[in-house]
Amino acid sequence: MSDSRRASTARTAAQRRPAEPGGTLRTLVLHVPDFTAVAHAEAADIPPSTPAVVLHAGRVISADAQARAAGIAVGLGRRAVGHRCPQAAVLDYSEDIEQRLFARSVGILEDRMARFTLLRPGTVGVPVSSFSHTHTEDAAAEELLTVLTDATGWEVLAGIADSPFAAVLAAHRSHRVEAGRTAEFLAPLPVSTLAEAYPERYADFAQQLNRLGLRTLGDLAALSADSVYTRFGSVGRRARLLAAGLTESLPTTHLRAVDVTVSCPIEPPTGRSDALSFYARSAAAELFRRVRSTGLVCTQVTVVLHSRGTEPEQRTWRLPDMDESHIADRVRWQADGWMATRGNTPVSASQAPDAGSPEPDSDGVSLIELTAAELVRPLESTADLFSSRSGDVSRTLERLQGLFGPDAVRVPHVQGGREPSETNLWTPWQQSPRPLRDSQAPWPGALPAPRPTLVETADIDLFDTRGNTVVARPSGLDSPPDRIVWPGGEHSRVIAYSSAWPVEAEWWDPPGQYRVRLQVLTDDNRAFLLKKEDGQWSIAGRYE
Repeated sequence: MSDSRRASTARTAAQRRPAEPGGTLRTLVLHVPDFTAVAHAEAADIPPSTPAVVLHAGRVISADAQARAAGIAVGLGRRAVGHRCPQAAVLDYSEDIEQRLFARSVGILEDRMARFTLLRPGTVGVPVSSFSHTHTEDAAAEELLTVLTDATGWEVLAGIADSPFAAVLAAHRSHRVEAGRTAEFLAPLPVSTLAEAYPERYADFAQQLNRLGLRTLGDLAALSADSVYTRFGSVGRRARLLAAGLTESLPTTHLRAVDVTVSCPIEPPTGRSDALSFYARSAAAELFRRVRSTGLVCTQVTVVLHSRGTEPEQRTWRLPDMDESHIADRVRWQADGWMATRGNTPVSASQAPDAGSPEPDSDGVSLIELTAAELVRPLESTADLFSSRSGDVSRTLERLQGLFGPDAVRVPHVQGGREPSETNLWTPWQQSPRPLRDSQAPWPGALPAPRPTLVETADIDLFDTRGNTVVARPSGLDSPPDRIVWPGGEHSRVIAYSSAWPVEAEWWDPPGQYRVRLQVLTDDNRAFLLKKEDGQWSIAGRYE
């Protein structure tokens, strides 16, 4: 690539690079050491005097203090555990055990703190601002430690710093960092502490930093934001913010565990839409009354319809606001679609022989259950003042879902992955996305932002000025690309292109197999992401 073309590419990348965010959030963290082992031992009724070890995929992921004193370390296999500590209780990992036990145990904090965040099982974050008017930092830490220890019997450590990440590390060391000195506290710590706080996100990234000679968090924080983003993308940008004692975004606040469910029996069962709307409106009024008593707002409701002799029909709907009519409409739409699939035709009020009373229907709905599936603080549910979304459009789409099922209307979201085709996630309209892969986790070789707007897959030919196929190697291209030949024979001239970069294939593929990516701009003002794999060039995406 020529110097002028490199400079143009660099300028374009800099223009597209997001501005660096960053801020501080003074946080108190309560941490239970070796919580995974502690929780599994408690669930299995293992005596406190017996060392406990938890394995996942045949490797140790957690060991309590007694097991570690006997030489058990994370990463050891089952045979090594038996050799080093024969008396240890070896338990298989269950995410449900630690999540359920911790969520139930920290409920004691709800009576003392208005806001706190479950950072992970065994670790709780409390914004200092939530108690700054009633407690000093030391007094709050002492009170919460006492309460949690007395209620659970666990060993609990506390730490305070100017960011949740730094507070987690401070809690591991049972340390309070003075305000304004968080960056100084973090600077000498090794980069491996990124994985200490977020093992699922930064374990591989910390190893990369070590190989590059960056040993401490201070070394990482001293780099410029542009150079870190250029080399490591969004993962590096977030890690640099953490190393500098800043936080990119505030954690989600834990809401009190509230189970708000209303049941409305219907006797006799009915399939009439007007009768179902009446019962649903009455049940919704009671549901919203209970929700308002908690000081929260219901943004999603789960509707369960029961009929004698059949399996219940359940669906979760997102609500634009807490209005009984919206619930009634959704119950009616859900019942219409459900009964249609069962071969029954819903009866309207005008079709009923007597509009004053519901007709008995053995195949009709006998019970309506409404559950508040998502509760948030009032301000978090406020709509955008400048939103232009039409309520009529929303109602039409939800009506289609009621008749043909949730997957009848889907919207795109982004999930984790390396290729544009992997990061696409289609979610039913008005449903919360549930990605299969964590978009915040490190994805070595993932395409940096901005990603292609459209995902296209088509085999092409890429030629140089001599008419030869452009050869791509891990070290780059053998010759500059000149034109693209599309499947139909159409030609497009390449007027600009990026450096090519290799991406290792999946670990189970043969050694040495890789794919090469290349960004190009054609003379008809179209930008593409190209990929060469198994000797074939293809389109992976198009930028709009």
